Amino acid sequence: MKCFTQVCLINFVVLLFFVCVVSCNSDSTKDTGTEKITADTSTSVKLEVVTNAINFPVEMAAAPDNSHRLFVSDLGGEIMVLKNGNVLPQPFLDLRSKLETKDSTPEVKGMFGFTFHPQFSGNRKFYVAYNAPTNIDSNSCKLVISEFTVSASNPDSASLSSERRILEVQGSGVDHDACDMAFGPDGYLYISIGDNHTPLNERKGQILSSLLGKVLRIDVNKTPYGIPADNPFAGVKDARPEIWAYGLRRFWRFSFDPQTHVLIGGEVGDKEREETDIIVKGGNYGWPVAEGDTIVVHNSSADTANFVAPIDTYTHKDGICVIGGKFYYGKNIPFLKDKYVFADYNGTLYALTKNETGTWSRQQVKISNKPSDPLLIISCDEDENNELYLSGVLNTKEGFKGVIYKLVKN
Repeated sequence: MKCFTQVCLINFVVLLFFVCVVSCNSDSTKDTGTEKITADTSTSVKLEVVTNAINFPVEMAAAPDNSHRLFVSDLGGEIMVLKNGNVLPQPFLDLRSKLETKDSTPEVKGMFGFTFHPQFSGNRKFYVAYNAPTNIDSNSCKLVISEFTVSASNPDSASLSSERRILEVQGSGVDHDACDMAFGPDGYLYISIGDNHTPLNERKGQILSSLLGKVLRIDVNKTPYGIPADNPFAGVKDARPEIWAYGLRRFWRFSFDPQTHVLIGGEVGDKEREETDIIVKGGNYGWPVAEGDTIVVHNSSADTANFVAPIDTYTHKDGICVIGGKFYYGKNIPFLKDKYVFADYNGTLYALTKNETGTWSRQQVKISNKPSDPLLIISCDEDENNELYLSGVLNTKEGFKGVIYKLVKN
């Protein structure tokens, strides 16, 4: 970091606050557990540039309508369309006028996750998470989950006037709790909301009356939304019925395995460990009492024996901020077949493999043509053919440059 110019260092800190510093601690810590990492330098991938025309790509997704289009959300508030390898000049959705105005820093005045309705090809609906202005003076913003509808006359455009707000989350610190979203195989919308920007003794991960530090499960086909009858805390006194799982600091990116249907993702750590979790109904993942497989608060009344253990953890000597990823079912990179491929913000790529006994092992996936400028990975994504992509930025001498790469066989 000493080699950065002062301007680049300032930019670096700003973006690090967006995804990482507010979400994880990049200081080295003593390794308190057994690392399950194997080196395999005989297998590697290459990066193939898809586009560098988007400033701060946050997430990419393929439309489930056989249109062969890719959609990319930009931190600054736009969703762009990638068609035939080119970014269309007009945004698919321009949310910039609706973003937070009180605090203009990128990590607060931002748009984060988005996802398409399973019946998108018919109902043209999709969902976006962003920080919006709030009337509560003590808060910088509120986190909003909204539904939008694509224009009937132009499939590459959605109007702001079609917005239907599904869920709003208020509270101190919610400005850094922005989430990911995905529809499960059951047709319900799953939403992860963080719990990482308040003092440790005020964290809400173990408090079931709060939506912070949780994975939610709701029915968006009802107005404003419905509670599935089998949600684990539906009807439980003093618990929010939307909650599917809890005790999560910032479950930044998650996905459903299309074969096993498990919900898996990257849980960003604080000072101890980064972790990968499989989310189960009603599961308690320990935050803020635990990070990864390490208890960090020893005077808690929480039932630590029933915390759901991560399938993989690593310390900050191997990474600084886990991003999450996808199970690979593509055809172009055979050695990654059936593995869970995920990234760390520092530009490192990993793969998890489950053996016959149910134990997961992690290997680093070498990138043979890594760019000379530091690559900061923000999201691992896939296209309609299950091929993998990395969305992020390059930290160049001129400042940050957004880039999306496709992973290809070396």
